[in-house]
Amino acid sequence: MSLNARTMRRSSLDPNARLAIGYAPVLGLMLVALSSCVQAPEPDTGVLPAAAPVSATAGAGAPGFRAAQEVFDARCAVCHGCYDAPCQVVLTSPEGVSRGASKEAVYDGTRLLDVAPSRLFVDATTTAGWRERGFFSVLGETTDPADNLMKLMLELGAAHSFAAGDKLPDAVDLEITRELSCAKPDEFADYVQEHPLGGMPYGTASLSEAEQATLAGWMAAGAPTDVLRKPLRARARAEMASWETFLNGTTLKERIVARYLYEHWFLAHLYFDDLPEGPFFRIVRSRTPPGQPVDELATRRPWNPPGADRFWYRLRRIESTIVHKTHTLYELGEARQERLRELFLASEWTPSGFPGYEPDLASNPFVSFAEIPARARYQFLLDNAQYFVMMFIRGPVCRGQIAVNVIEDHFFVAFLDPDHDLSVTDPAFLEGAKEDLNLPAEHLSDLVPGEFFIQYGLENRAYLDRREALYAAAYPKGPALGHIWDGDGNNSNALLTVFRHWDNASVLTGWVGGWPETGWVIDFPIFERIYYDLVAGFDVFGDASHQAATRLYMDHLRMQSENIFLSFLPAERREAIHASWYVGATNSLDYRYVDALQNTERPTQISFRGPAVREDFLAQVLQYNAAVAGPADLLNRCAQPPCLRPGATAMEQRVEAVLEPLAAKRGPWVALLPEVTRLRVRSGGELEAWTLVHNLAHTNVAYMFDEDARLLPAEDTLTIVRGYLGSYPNFAFDVELEELAEFSTALVGVRTEADFSRLAARWGVRRTDTDFWPVLDWFTADFKQRQPTAAGLFDIGRYKNR
Repeated sequence: MSLNARTMRRSSLDPNARLAIGYAPVLGLMLVALSSCVQAPEPDTGVLPAAAPVSATAGAGAPGFRAAQEVFDARCAVCHGCYDAPCQVVLTSPEGVSRGASKEAVYDGTRLLDVAPSRLFVDATTTAGWRERGFFSVLGETTDPADNLMKLMLELGAAHSFAAGDKLPDAVDLEITRELSCAKPDEFADYVQEHPLGGMPYGTASLSEAEQATLAGWMAAGAPTDVLRKPLRARARAEMASWETFLNGTTLKERIVARYLYEHWFLAHLYFDDLPEGPFFRIVRSRTPPGQPVDELATRRPWNPPGADRFWYRLRRIESTIVHKTHTLYELGEARQERLRELFLASEWTPSGFPGYEPDLASNPFVSFAEIPARARYQFLLDNAQYFVMMFIRGPVCRGQIAVNVIEDHFFVAFLDPDHDLSVTDPAFLEGAKEDLNLPAEHLSDLVPGEFFIQYGLENRAYLDRREALYAAAYPKGPALGHIWDGDGNNSNALLTVFRHWDNASVLTGWVGGWPETGWVIDFPIFERIYYDLVAGFDVFGDASHQAATRLYMDHLRMQSENIFLSFLPAERREAIHASWYVGATNSLDYRYVDALQNTERPTQISFRGPAVREDFLAQVLQYNAAVAGPADLLNRCAQPPCLRPGATAMEQRVEAVLEPLAAKRGPWVALLPEVTRLRVRSGGELEAWTLVHNLAHTNVAYMFDEDARLLPAEDTLTIVRGYLGSYPNFAFDVELEELAEFSTALVGVRTEADFSRLAARWGVRRTDTDFWPVLDWFTADFKQRQPTAAGLFDIGRYKNR
């Protein structure tokens, strides 16, 4: 469809008619609970103008900011580290402390208009700048102690400590959707009256005396936030210079490639392969060239006009404390640079002009980057598939049950091999289809929901008709195992596992857990559209229509990925399996008309050995991809116990022998587990960690709202993972090895909330326990020791009161 035709189709409706048609049936639903986000990057601050210090430097012997930051990291940033930080108080850096608080919520699915972005270090660079944007100090603008909110909140917390080991009283609301007061100093007395148990740290064991003394001494010295940061080492500076040279090439081809890379890396935490523990960087557009301090150009989206005639791509060091939920990694190094040169610069293509920044063009990568060969773009995505899937599954979403309920709780992902992806092998395919691959962000925040269904339903249907006709002609015998990408024999990104934890999610390489109900096979048009829909095109500060459209478009991409997966199964089984994933939703427009199965007659070249065709297909893919599949998940897919994990220590073998009967199992006890539970097992001086993941079953994931009504608790399963999975632990158990069998038996016997409470009283780590902070500190330190590159602070904002 031509651009003119698309424009005429939209403008053919009178604006008032568009409003009436679009909002009448849909807006009321959107205003209920929509809440999702693309997480703002945490930029390097050393090259910006310094934020104004709160006060003069502390006197001799008084705790400076580094001492205070250690307490903030261990006790505060675990809740105050993301867009979902209460009152936007982000305590991962001195600049965040100085910025203070805001009454404006980042997550608001009810707003009818965009709001001004409030990205730390990006949208304002000084404390004065944040005051102009409505932020107020949490440290006080005067020397009056009554003006110091942080001091007042800490004193309130110390005055009302909780009984050690008891559940919190009901008056302490832990729901992340709770209404926040965000009291200013002159409102604090009213806050205390309404929330007498609302001091800091909120709803947990108290700070230690030493921690209280550190913060008290720091505040008594004037709460200085000036800090001298260490300069980059020579090796890091050399690596940074090499990449900035690469990204700022002057030929048209180099400029287009650099823009493509920037749009795919703008939220990444970049690091160099020979410096695996950091420093970490992010890529920005700067008014200043390499060698000068970065002056970042702030835009809402990476494909928005930069706002300057001349700019440079720069790497900015991340000085803020690393929190795991935003720590999505991308490795840079000499080999990576050579790979990018091979894919993009050495390949044969001649650009005719630099892509424009108009939303109709820039929001659609199949239009803006049409001249870059599809094979290069798809292989670029495949090379680091976990990063890209994690970016739109885990990295962009730090809050939003509505945002991630578009996916099942546990499923496997594979990719269509580039040599069998017609969008790669047939240049005419994408050229003819690109106008049907548009994304909602082209409307920015000016999209009427009714118009969404008209435009994108028609475009997706047209695209799928074209795709099916071409694949039927190219592969009349249907797909074969060789059509699944094998990681080129050495890339573990070929197979991925996605876990959804209610309002956030995780991605692992390999296929982890029991056999899931659903699976995805992603091709290039799906892969690129998911990224541009959920990451590059998403604006967390946008209005409700934009947020809803982003989520609704993802429905199409989920179904299209599932349908490619189904095309590998026997033709006569596809419709029934498909319908089993959409119980109660088979009459929806998307299911029946837009993304309906088309290949119910085209055969498959795969031979099946029994009625369990989904499991058979997945097992054959694992065998076919054995070189990159990683070790078998014997804990969750143990055919004949005992299944001993290769390389497991004697203690790990003992633990997993006890846990194996619980793994990938159903039962009423599973439904009572939190989404992500840490388990620490102790034996003498040896301590080891596992994660228990509760996978919720659904009748379908086709709707944004009323998810509770679509749950199937009797079908829930448990996945057990050695080490750490998930950024938001919901609970923890601390068990002696000799008591593990008894604990396991008691867990399986849980039938009610009271049963779980008794289990928690004996082995659980409750928020009020004296060991709460020490156990969480151990998890953090152990994670850092085991995975120094990937480690970051876990978030306890969702830790349950059980």
